[in-house]
Amino acid sequence: VPVAMAWLFAAAALHFSLPKRMMIFCFALFAVWTSATPFPAAASDGALERYPPVTSTIQAWVDNFDPSRNDTFNQKYLTFDRWWHPGGPMLLYLGNEGAIEGFYNYTGAIFEHAEALGALVVFVEHRYYGTSLPYGKKPEMHELRGLTVEQAMADYAWFLQRFKDSRGCRQNQCPVVTFGGSYGGMLVAWFRQKYPQLTVGGVGAGAVIDFYPHDGRQEAFWKATRNTFQNFGLPGCASALDNALATVSAQAASPGGRKELQERLQSCMPLEEEPTAGAKIDFFARGVVSSLAMLDYTEPSAFVTDLPANPVAVACKGLLDRSEAVAALKSVLDLYLNATGKFYCYDFLAEMVGRPTSGELLGPTVAPDMGPWQYQACTELPMQTLASDGFGFYVASDDQLVQVAAACRLRYGVTPRPAWLPLSLGGSDLRVGSLFFTDGEKDPWNAGSINMSRVEKGLDIQHVLVKGAAHHEDLRFDSSHPREEVQRAKRMARETMQGWIAATSQQVAHMVLV
Repeated sequence: VPVAMAWLFAAAALHFSLPKRMMIFCFALFAVWTSATPFPAAASDGALERYPPVTSTIQAWVDNFDPSRNDTFNQKYLTFDRWWHPGGPMLLYLGNEGAIEGFYNYTGAIFEHAEALGALVVFVEHRYYGTSLPYGKKPEMHELRGLTVEQAMADYAWFLQRFKDSRGCRQNQCPVVTFGGSYGGMLVAWFRQKYPQLTVGGVGAGAVIDFYPHDGRQEAFWKATRNTFQNFGLPGCASALDNALATVSAQAASPGGRKELQERLQSCMPLEEEPTAGAKIDFFARGVVSSLAMLDYTEPSAFVTDLPANPVAVACKGLLDRSEAVAALKSVLDLYLNATGKFYCYDFLAEMVGRPTSGELLGPTVAPDMGPWQYQACTELPMQTLASDGFGFYVASDDQLVQVAAACRLRYGVTPRPAWLPLSLGGSDLRVGSLFFTDGEKDPWNAGSINMSRVEKGLDIQHVLVKGAAHHEDLRFDSSHPREEVQRAKRMARETMQGWIAATSQQVAHMVLV
């Protein structure tokens, strides 16, 4: 394989103390070969089948910051090293809110890049998700206190140090590039700020790093959602959606109207005597709609739930084919949540807005695989609450944040501190570079992407808006009919990684010569 040969040439140059020009030639050759490697077309199977990982665990501290505690837990990680040679680069995916196997299976681009770069692929599971449980079981409420961004990043820092040692990496060998999508992409940005010495760069897709209260973000988020329905749906769809939501809200204003909605929308709980039912139904429905926009891939997907190709256009057809607004909206809810008949009913009263409730879910036959994300939303990330029976997200308005806080106190005994993360890690005010961000044009979360006007001039940070792309689509395998916009984002990411890796390798060469 050309990449392997390039790394072998470079290693030989170092070992035999060849002239510096020869070393630079090796790295240049490496860049040419890797940039010429094409992206393979997608197969019907995912990465778990195409690139079967080795599954391992490592001992992680339950509390990284309390030296009086020595208790540990098994943190899962997956590796694939077909193209790697000792001392070569590593691509590390920072796990987010779910079992790590799901992210491994759907993050096909990391394998495309790894083959071209001769890199080892590593996926590490986030604490409290999947089987990486600090207390060995589903945590009790008081045991959730260890579920923080800071603890998760410390886990990854310890992991990197130990993992590189286990692979025989000497100082400045095995340059690491982190990867992540959505919350994982946020972790990529924050990890570079907190532990810059451990990686040479990071690639974050759909990373919502600048999305905090009191900035009109709900309005921006919904506007981005509506734009996707207007531009990628069917003619008249966005107006039909507006009409359906307005009709339901108006009907929910009276007890009789709420009783009718209870029956027609298949509510799990009675709505007639619940004055905040209208706000809860609206939040639930907008969570579904924004999630459809987020996941508007051009091929069928089971990433969050089973969806057809171009689900926004399919939802639009349901809206436009039904002249009655409530039935039209119900068709959209069913498309996203109940296409496979896995719901008994919908838990509108479990939403975080309106009157605080326990959040118990009665509707899904299979519980959503989001683990304790709602707790994280209740502590550090209140703008990213789960909605729609735990299968979607929606953004609270500034006025609704008070209601969200009340629900958090009832469910978890905590009050959100939304000012902490921007104070601790910065929003767009990043101070460490070597970061490459992408956002999809269809994805409403691009409303919280990095604001490049606030990035310090000269800092190596790039941001690409991928035209016609959905949520971190450029992290997925190529579709059966690859689109140039997504291909271009992948090429740019690869070329950027080549630069980071080559610069590190040249530093090693210089150290040897000196």
